[in-house]
This record gives sequence, structure tokens and C-alpha cells, in this order.
Amino acid sequence: MEDCPCGTRFLYTDCCGPLIRGLSNADTAEDLMRARFSAFSKGTWDYLEKTRYPDGQELSAWYKTKFLHDGITWKNLEIIGVKNGESSEEEGEVSFIAHYVENGEEKVLQEVSKFIKEDGKWYYNEHESKIISSNPTPSVKPFTRDQPKVGRNDPCPCGSNKKYKKCCGK
Repeated sequence: MEDCPCGTRFLYTDCCGPLIRGLSNADTAEDLMRARFSAFSKGTWDYLEKTRYPDGQELSAWYKTKFLHDGITWKNLEIIGVKNGESSEEEGEVSFIAHYVENGEEKVLQEVSKFIKEDGKWYYNEHESKIISSNPTPSVKPFTRDQPKVGRNDPCPCGSNKKYKKCCGK
């Protein structure tokens, strides 16, 4: 048994699997976001089309060529924030970062996705969503101190016997 790609640490068969197989519908906008990520990860393109808001417009060509092909491996999903989108609501917004590998290069997709609930079923509304970044994030190494932090009133590390704020901390 495998963990669900959406990052909940539940088994796929108990998490997004039933949604993607059509056995149930997402309860919240976040549930649909997670199931759509799992569908990307599993390559179940029909689920992505079924859960897109049926406004008569076709999925954008850019979106299709950029994200719906076999050259991408979707790695993990980070939900940054959720605005509305509960089971009792009609609209919701989910901010997320999706990590993926395309042709051996690690990349990220950061998006604020809009969702609409119609007739009790949640849909992704591509035309209202906003892609913030679809470029790889630069690899930034976090700063790590190699010595303890010196406070303003601590003795100056230079050895002057003065307070740090009166010596090197000016």
C-alpha cells in the first residue's frame, strides 16, 4: 500500500483514491486541490478534466502543454493557505506550492487556485486561478551561525573588555 501523493500521510486508497475513481466527491475545496494534485501525480488526466469548472471554455493550451504530459513527475504538495471552501460554502481559494521534476530538473508551481461549488460538487476554476510562479526556486542555503549570538550588553568578542554595543557593535 502506498501513501497518498497529496501529502496527508494517509493511504492513497483511503484518501484521494476514492475521489479520483469517482466513488465520492470532495467535501471541501482543499480536498479537491489535494485530489487534483494526486491525479497529476498518477497521470489520471480525465479526473482533472471532470473536476474543472464546466464553463464551456477549453483548458488553456499553455496549461496543457506545460503540465499535462508524461515528462513531469509530481513530487509533493504544500498547502500554504485556505480561504473559505468549507463544505457549507460555495466558493473557496487554496494557495499551494507543488514540487515537480521536468526532464531531470527540479521545479515548483506556486498557485492560488479558485474553486466553485455547484450542485453540491466542487470544481477547479482555471480561469479565476493565478499562477504565481512556474519556475525552479533558486537553491538558497539557510544562514547558520558558527558561534553564539552576541547581545548588545555582552562582552565584546574582540577582547577589549567593553560591552559589544560600545565596541564592535556600533
